[in-house]
Amino acid sequence: MWLLKGSHDAPGWSELEADARAEKIEVLLFDRDAWALVRAPLGPTQYVGLVPSMPADGLYLDNHGRSIYLVAGNTVAGPREIIAALGPAAQEMLEKFGDPDVTLERLGRVY
Repeated sequence: MWLLKGSHDAPGWSELEADARAEKIEVLLFDRDAWALVRAPLGPTQYVGLVPSMPADGLYLDNHGRSIYLVAGNTVAGPREIIAALGPAAQEMLEKFGDPDVTLERLGRVY
């Protein structure tokens, strides 16, 4: 899993959209204003102005309200898996707030 980031007007966004439509690359979530999550064996560097990196553990929401929970670059069923991966401090926050999605937001893990 890779996180591609770039400015809103980066030329790579159009290329990425075209490749996704042609099924040359698997785009899981796409928010052209900031980022895209893609599944690829190597960091996709062919998109001008978009920089690939490993995504941080957390909840990713696109501008259409679709979401994916990620831990170590893999999708997981929900927020509790992320909190477990983040360790005891995150678990303590969950106990304090009660809601796992609110906990992720308070931890700065919603993107």
